[in-house]
Amino acid sequence: MKMKGIMNYQGSPDQQMRKGLHWRTIAVLPSLLLMVSLTTFSQSPEVRKAFRFNDIEQPSKMMPALEKAVQANPEQLYYLGQGYIVKGDLDKALATFEKGISADDKDPVPVAGKGHVKLLQKKTAEGKALLDEAADMNRKKTAAQWTAIGRALLADTKFLLDAIAALEKAKAMENGNPEIHMLLGDAYLMQNRGGESVSAYERAASADPKWAKPLYKVAKVYQRSKNNEIVMDYLTRATTVDPEFAPAWQEIAETYYLQKKANKAVEALEKYLKISETPGDAKFQLAFFYFMAKDYEKANTIFKEVLNDKNASATALKFYAFSLIEQKKFPEAQKILEQFFQKAKPAEIKASDYASYGKLLLDLNQDSLANQAFAQGLKLDSTDVEVLELQADTYFKNKKYAEAAEVFESLIVVRERPTANDLWRLGNSYFFSEQYLKADSAFTQLSERVPTQTFGYLWAAKSRAQYDSAGEKGVAVPMYEAYLEKALANPEIREKEKKNVIEAYDYLGQYALYHKKDIPQATSYFQKILQLDPNNTRAKEFIDAVKEMNAPQPRGGKGR
Repeated sequence: MKMKGIMNYQGSPDQQMRKGLHWRTIAVLPSLLLMVSLTTFSQSPEVRKAFRFNDIEQPSKMMPALEKAVQANPEQLYYLGQGYIVKGDLDKALATFEKGISADDKDPVPVAGKGHVKLLQKKTAEGKALLDEAADMNRKKTAAQWTAIGRALLADTKFLLDAIAALEKAKAMENGNPEIHMLLGDAYLMQNRGGESVSAYERAASADPKWAKPLYKVAKVYQRSKNNEIVMDYLTRATTVDPEFAPAWQEIAETYYLQKKANKAVEALEKYLKISETPGDAKFQLAFFYFMAKDYEKANTIFKEVLNDKNASATALKFYAFSLIEQKKFPEAQKILEQFFQKAKPAEIKASDYASYGKLLLDLNQDSLANQAFAQGLKLDSTDVEVLELQADTYFKNKKYAEAAEVFESLIVVRERPTANDLWRLGNSYFFSEQYLKADSAFTQLSERVPTQTFGYLWAAKSRAQYDSAGEKGVAVPMYEAYLEKALANPEIREKEKKNVIEAYDYLGQYALYHKKDIPQATSYFQKILQLDPNNTRAKEFIDAVKEMNAPQPRGGKGR
């Protein structure tokens, strides 16, 4: 569940949040030591405090504190060597252990320390020989001896079983020593024995209730099974035990982030950053958290630093642009997004990125460029619904109806079952590009999809009236009649759509008059028009003509 550093982070926002990626890697320990705990319970309080500095990500304080502890108590020299191992300075660690051997050549602990260094230096045979030597020293073995040997053997996975055997011997001698339980937990985890590692870490936590690290380790084990509830419980317990345990705060922040609890994520990460000396890219991680929390001003303050960082990822630029868009700083956002497209590798660019860029260009009234952006997005993913909708709507807005129709056709294919709105927009695109037969088909499907609504019937009728312009076939009649049936059933719709109702009556009246030669029926339709609009010219002229035609003729004179 650990996230990559933000400087190398890949992926879109809605996808980044859902996969649980991290923004930094742990850099305090060398990678070969990441799984091996250096615990401090059996040492002097000063040594324990020194190693705690490393645990809470304040490593600069560790070595001075260890040196001071050794000055006060030379018997703690082994732990000074372990401190150098943690720091990654193997030469100084070796020198320290050799100094311990010189001081007491019968003490197996510094010999085990020297063997530890040799294993880390990949001098396997020499290291294993030293550890065998340490195991043979002293007729009466000690827990410290076996612990040092077990810790060293964990440096090479070939000796994992030997390490566990040594640590089990140490545990048999000092079952209450949390250091031993912690190391056993690490060893079991290296074998993917999660349940046993948790039990060992629990025993370490019970043996030292003030020690946060074993609780944190349990949380990390449960992260593997994505049991977030238990993870959060142990992380919270770790910060309760030690409010300065920085790694737990970062994990809490990232868990909240994945749960989309932005404000809590921000709060936890801010606590982490106040403690850690080695936050890595966590500062940039915080910018993403601010973005999710919609605190764009704070997010942008951090994102600005990305521009001056050669190692900044293209994705950081993208999110900076998104944050600027949220603040409606469109010209600035355009520049940053263009930098993103220049810097990003092809695999890093998603169709949704072009969708965002295109929408930004629309806000800048650069519709032509926006359509080019949408076209680029569709090259990456021809099935991206958002990009298809945006491109089609932009074509339609600019009265490029034929182009809009083509894109709406693609959108409907992608959806498999088009929405009513899809059919409406497709029909309009066909209608205004004078593809009336196709428009009729789309609007007819719309009327079937939403039979209680009027607009499908009306526009299907309009389309038919266009391709049967002479009205000889009367193909629009059924749809106008269906439209009137729906519209007149609701007085509110009838009043609201009065103009369309008049259009329907007019078409039906003319068809009755000119093609059916049914004057009474035509008269009925035109009278209904006058009820809605007494000043309708065509209806008045028709009614007047009918009256004149039906008026009695004057009689002839007497001389006839």
